[in-house]
Amino acid sequence: MARVLFPILFFLLLIQGNLIAQETQNVQSDVDDELQQKRLELEKKAVEILDLRSALTIQNSELEDFKNEVEEWKKHNADMEDSLSAKQVEIENLKLILKAFEEDKKFSQEMVETIRSSQDSTQIPMSSEISASPILIDDFEFRSLYNEALNLYFDRKYDASINKFRALLSLSIDHSLSDNCQYWLGECYYSLEKYLEAIAEFKEVGNLGDRNKADAALFKIGMSYLKMGEKGKAISAFTNLEEEFPNSELLTKAKEYLTIQEKF
Repeated sequence: MARVLFPILFFLLLIQGNLIAQETQNVQSDVDDELQQKRLELEKKAVEILDLRSALTIQNSELEDFKNEVEEWKKHNADMEDSLSAKQVEIENLKLILKAFEEDKKFSQEMVETIRSSQDSTQIPMSSEISASPILIDDFEFRSLYNEALNLYFDRKYDASINKFRALLSLSIDHSLSDNCQYWLGECYYSLEKYLEAIAEFKEVGNLGDRNKADAALFKIGMSYLKMGEKGKAISAFTNLEEEFPNSELLTKAKEYLTIQEKF
């Protein structure tokens, strides 16, 4: 009897061992899946925090620029007041010149009519219009329009903001704020979650204006790649930021992300 029971007991113990091993393996797999999910959630949170902190740094920089512009406007207004009397004299002189021009124009028209009437067989080519000179925008107006476009961005009217920034760039790509216009174009597309378009706009920033937004543009290229899930390209952009702009305020934010990546 014992000889019969022993194999049976051994077989049952073997089955029980296999069941326990299988159950342990399943538990381990569930633990691994949950751990991976937690890692992904942690990385997503890290990107969100990085996005918010970098936005604060960039907007503080824009605020400093705005404060400097206010001081420039004050100086501009003071200069305008100082030269007001001279402008009044200049206006009076321009009125006299305009009056003389109108008289000369009238005389010229009379001469043309006389020539036309006396030349029956000769066609004299005349230009009916005078080509208009291109209208140039001055620094004060450019800055005013720039602030209008930027306010549209902060009001989340991204399409309208894009149109205004593009219009400004069509007027001048050499103004000191031209790179800012190009940068905020990228930010508009970034806010619309059109990251490929944002990257294309950010890549043009370094070629315009005074290039004071070049580091922010490179940083946001990295952030755009992060949003698209392309971590390798994001890390490459952050590494380029460290190499090209070692004194950038955004460099610490990029290094934070690079440090986080080393833990995954």
